[in-house]
Amino acid sequence: MPSGAPDWVTTVAVTVIVENVPVIQVPSLEAAAGDVARYEGDDAGYQVVAEWEVLAGKTGELREVSMISDDYENTVWKLVVGARTILEDDILQSALTIPFGDLKLAAGAKVTLSVHSDGVNTIVVDGSIIGKEVG
Repeated sequence: MPSGAPDWVTTVAVTVIVENVPVIQVPSLEAAAGDVARYEGDDAGYQVVAEWEVLAGKTGELREVSMISDDYENTVWKLVVGARTILEDDILQSALTIPFGDLKLAAGAKVTLSVHSDGVNTIVVDGSIIGKEVG
């Protein structure tokens, strides 16, 4: 219930007026977006674990990226968000979740989580990219 309103009031409509013209608020459409996937193998070159590309006409909001492996010593990580490389050739000690706090991404932007092994040992890796698309 809105603050200070009678008990029977559950919502309040607000109209924004700019230069004496009401601005009609159009509700934006939101949809869950991202990817959850697994890679298992011993490739020495980077392999995509999870990937998300923001759809045309939408704005992406990246919430977090999580990664876990069964063999951290032989798992090498790479994370690219848009045009920026966040991790590259990194070996982690344990599972990792990186929060992005609803980072805004333009249509067509990609988030890619990749890994590779030492080329000898098989690794099992799970990754998740959690976000939403608006518009």
